[in-house]
Amino acid sequence: MQDSSRPVTGYPVHNVNGCAPPPPAPSATACPYVHSNPYPYYQPPPPQNQRSTFFRLFFIAMAILLFIFGIILLIFWLVLRPHLPDFSIQSLSLSNFDASNQRVTATWNAQFQVFNPNKKLSITYADVVSSVFHKDYFLTETTIVPFLQGTGDMRTLDASFSLADSFVEGKVVDAMNGERSRGEVKFNVGMVADVAFRYSGCGDVTLAGSSGRMTGGPKRCLVG
Repeated sequence: MQDSSRPVTGYPVHNVNGCAPPPPAPSATACPYVHSNPYPYYQPPPPQNQRSTFFRLFFIAMAILLFIFGIILLIFWLVLRPHLPDFSIQSLSLSNFDASNQRVTATWNAQFQVFNPNKKLSITYADVVSSVFHKDYFLTETTIVPFLQGTGDMRTLDASFSLADSFVEGKVVDAMNGERSRGEVKFNVGMVADVAFRYSGCGDVTLAGSSGRMTGGPKRCLVG
């Protein structure tokens, strides 16, 4: 005999107390709920190095200042048209000349003319040095007192050079003695100076380190 209290297989199970059956357990494979954020979160950039930023701005400022200074200097050059002075050697004499056994004794006296071709700029000469050469071989030099030259001015300068039993290479001594046997010895004279141009109201502006150009070529000194 079958037990009437046992549920029949194949039919829904009813709670004996008359209550509804509990809901089924959630599946382990169900998709999780995702909340869509309309404002995505971005990680802030790393802070910049303040020291590198300072140096970058400093170099940019210096470049701008140099550019402005170059423009001002270019305008100054175009307006005033500065010209280097002209040097010319007028005379060169030789006395007390003796050359033998790679030893030389001699005294030179030179006279120069210096012309300032500028109409608006005076010229200041500093560290004026004049030298004597035999061909390209250096023999001696002397210093000339610094001076100021006005616009369009022509000035005469005197310079004295000397050697006293000084060593000179044998081939140079032989060359000078060979020229001496023909009645004259040729020497080259050069001059170098630091020059600065001055314009009233603008102060001193150094524009070149060259003294200008020398005319006259090699000078012949008559010897007895």
